[in-house]
Amino acid sequence: MSRIFRCRDKEVLLGAKTLIMAVVNVTPDSFSDGGQYLQVDQILARVEDAVQSGADVIDMGAESTRPGYEPVSADKEWERLNEPISAVRSAWPNLCLSIDTQKAWVAEQAVKAGVDIVNDIWGLSRDSDMARVVADYGAGLVMMFNRTPPWEPGRVDIGDMTEFFHRQIHLANAVGIPDNRILIDPGLGFGYSVGDNWTVLRCLTEFRNLGAGLLLGPSRKRFLGSVTEKPPQERDVATATACALAVSAGVDVVRVHNVEAAWDALRVADEWYRHV
Repeated sequence: MSRIFRCRDKEVLLGAKTLIMAVVNVTPDSFSDGGQYLQVDQILARVEDAVQSGADVIDMGAESTRPGYEPVSADKEWERLNEPISAVRSAWPNLCLSIDTQKAWVAEQAVKAGVDIVNDIWGLSRDSDMARVVADYGAGLVMMFNRTPPWEPGRVDIGDMTEFFHRQIHLANAVGIPDNRILIDPGLGFGYSVGDNWTVLRCLTEFRNLGAGLLLGPSRKRFLGSVTEKPPQERDVATATACALAVSAGVDVVRVHNVEAAWDALRVADEWYRHV
């Protein structure tokens, strides 16, 4: 069933096809592409390639969230993002842009600069001002479940996850963020054992009836490498396979590094599962 996801002045159709959110890491230390996109011309070339390959959304981030990452200050994070966001928005006025940040101040600067979606890896549970920023600017919200340490491998609880999403969606609604401006993300790779990720993937349909759209971010993650025995940069086929299989569970958006590989797989999966 098709429905509309709203973000700022944009309306994005969900359900007709699986949408692609392209990762653009403006960081020196991300786990699979750190240091590749530090200059504005490199970033513009990356966005051009993603758009030409079929990306529907560009997700820009300037702080790595890989295991063991070094936090950066809000000022430093925005210093990395300010010029690239302005350049991308100028080059693609109608492109849907997302900011991957856990800091409300950075999110606010980004939406002021023209970003449409805030991608919060803490799902409004860390920075108390994040919900206000999203509500005040009419931005879309990606609300991720983050399984914070300490945790027990093998003990992922889907009920706990759905309860978290119910609670955080209610919180968002209470401050003026309606369901049609929210995408939920089960947070693959964040605090899970390898086996836990597969458990979450097998239970994706449990997240379909919470009122929000569903986003999945399997791209190049360790649980895929555990099967293929390949390093992150060589996991794009595995990523595309995971994305295609997720279509059958009703996933609306996938977040990936290699747009071209995912696009081909998703078009086949969409034809199979959606066009019946």
